[in-house]
Amino acid sequence: MLTPMSVAPLTVITGNEELLVERVLKGLIRQAGDDVQVTEISARALQPGQLTVAASPSLFGGAPVVVVDGVEALVQSNDDIAPALDEVMGYLASPSEDAVVVLVHGGGNGGKAVLNAAKKAGAETMTTPTSPSGANALRQNREGFVKNELADLGCTGEREAIEVLIDAVGTKLRDLAGACAQLVSDLGKGSRVDEDTVRRYYGGRVEVQGFDIADQVIAGRTAQALGLLRHARESGIPPVVVTAAVGRSLRQLALVASAPRGAAADSVAAMAGTPAWKVKDLRAQSRDWTEPGLSAAIKAVAVADTDVKTGAVDPEYALERMLISVGRARRQR
Repeated sequence: MLTPMSVAPLTVITGNEELLVERVLKGLIRQAGDDVQVTEISARALQPGQLTVAASPSLFGGAPVVVVDGVEALVQSNDDIAPALDEVMGYLASPSEDAVVVLVHGGGNGGKAVLNAAKKAGAETMTTPTSPSGANALRQNREGFVKNELADLGCTGEREAIEVLIDAVGTKLRDLAGACAQLVSDLGKGSRVDEDTVRRYYGGRVEVQGFDIADQVIAGRTAQALGLLRHARESGIPPVVVTAAVGRSLRQLALVASAPRGAAADSVAAMAGTPAWKVKDLRAQSRDWTEPGLSAAIKAVAVADTDVKTGAVDPEYALERMLISVGRARRQR
C-alpha cells in the first residue's frame, strides 16, 4: 500500500511537448518508489475492466502505477472509443487509494469530460509548457529551452551558439536536448559553448541548412547558392531556416559595414553579434555592398520570409526569388 508521503493516487499531466511530459512522468514515477510496477496504456485502446485491473494491488508487492496516455482522444461524440471513455469515467467515479493512476492529456479541447471528472475526484494537476504556434514565438521558445538545458547540465551557451545549434538540429525538443547533452559530455561541465564549437560539431548540417547558402549569395556567387538551396530542400530543410540564415548574415554585414573605421574587431563583433574571427571577412565583403543594396537585400529576405510562413507563394519559388534578388542587390549602386 502507498505510504502517506507518496505521490497522489490520481494525477493529470497536461502538455503538447512529449519530452517535457515524459520528464514530469519519470519524476513522478521515481517519487512513487523503487518497487512500483508501471503499466502504460493508450487511452484509445482501453478495454472494459482493464484500468481497474491494472490499478489493483499486485500479489508480488510493489504499488501499481498506471499511465493512461492520450486521454484527449476520449471524446463523447466518438462511438468507436465509447468503451474506453466509459472505462476511464467509471474508474474516476471511484479511484483506488492503493494505486497511482496518471492521465496524460496532450492538449486541445478533447477529453474535457475526463478532465472534469478527474478534477472532481481530487486529481492533482501538473501542467507542462506548451509549444507556441507562431514561427517567431517557437524560435524564441527553443532558444530559451537550449539556454536552460545547457545551464541545467552545468554549462553556459552564447546566444550565437544557441542560434546555430537550432539551425543545425531543428526545433524538436528531444533533438535539441540530445545535442546539448552531447556537447556537455564532450566539453565537460563548466564549459562555455560558443559558436565555433557548435560549428565544429554540426558544421556539415549547418552549412546545408542555410549559412553556406547565405555566404555564397552575399559573396556574389548566386548560382552556387541556388545549387546549395536545391540540395538543402531535397534534404528536407525547412524554408524558414534558409530565410533566417540569409537575413541574419545580411544584418551582421550591415552592422559591420556601419562600424567606425579602425574599430577593434572585438567591439565590432559584440555590436554585430558575430564572432571576432568573422569580422575580417565581413569587412572585406562589405566593400562590394552599398547601403541601398543592403536595404534592398534585407527587404527581399523579409518578403520571402513572409511568403513561406504564410504560404502565400510556393516556397521553392520564394526562396529562389530571394537569392536572385539578393545577388542583384549586391551589384546595386
